[in-house]
Amino acid sequence: MVRFCTIVSGSSGNCAYAGLMGEHFVIDAGLSGKRLTAGLFQLNITKPTAILITHEHSDHIAGAGIIARRFGIPIYATPLTWRYFLRHKKLGPLEERQVKHILPGAPVMIGQAKVTAFDVPHDASQPVGYTFEAAGTKIAYATDLGKATDTVVEHLRGTHVLLIESNHDLEMLKNGRYHADLKARVAGPRGHLSNAAAGQLVAEVAWDGLRHVVLGHLSEENNRPMLAYDTVGRIMDAHGVRAQLSVADRHYLGELIEISKD
Repeated sequence: MVRFCTIVSGSSGNCAYAGLMGEHFVIDAGLSGKRLTAGLFQLNITKPTAILITHEHSDHIAGAGIIARRFGIPIYATPLTWRYFLRHKKLGPLEERQVKHILPGAPVMIGQAKVTAFDVPHDASQPVGYTFEAAGTKIAYATDLGKATDTVVEHLRGTHVLLIESNHDLEMLKNGRYHADLKARVAGPRGHLSNAAAGQLVAEVAWDGLRHVVLGHLSEENNRPMLAYDTVGRIMDAHGVRAQLSVADRHYLGELIEISKD
């Protein structure tokens, strides 16, 4: 059984759960330790296996150190992300065994699950997305990326469950309250994917085995859930993509997706 669920997802905080072959992974931890623990308990997870961090921005790491200490589990992040954590003392005290480096493009086995980090273009130290594979099933998690590079496309292919960033609507961003410099950052090649760009990326990597697409990391200021759903859904329909589409909630546990291989 392979399971996936967002715990929260949006510009104010990001965290998801992936369960494969008895391993329980927390992907990002951008909420309080109390709320994250409550979300895990809702999923009947009493002790996660590990935390995997995409990058160091606060909406992805706020509860990471607390959860790692509470459960005595490791945190995986890229070397330059770890350098940032240690230099700025972002996670608090951890035991040496809890500090795990993961290199982009170099899969690691955690139990019976294969976990692969891959480079994404974002304005952080060494940002990555993740794929998780076990029992013939693949989950991919890709947020905070300014554009769909060849590397991103390569790693998202063959996915059964895909969480993809659908951060903003271009017109809302253009006409919104953000300063011009911030608008340029968000829409730039190291910023965030628009709804339209997310839809095009889904269409590019879709295949017959793609079952679920979850839209995440929506901007509270420059997007709306139904707008993201409609924009991406139209592009998927135009390309004949029949996967189930949903939008992750900003504050609450998302739909629990479960896939059993016959």
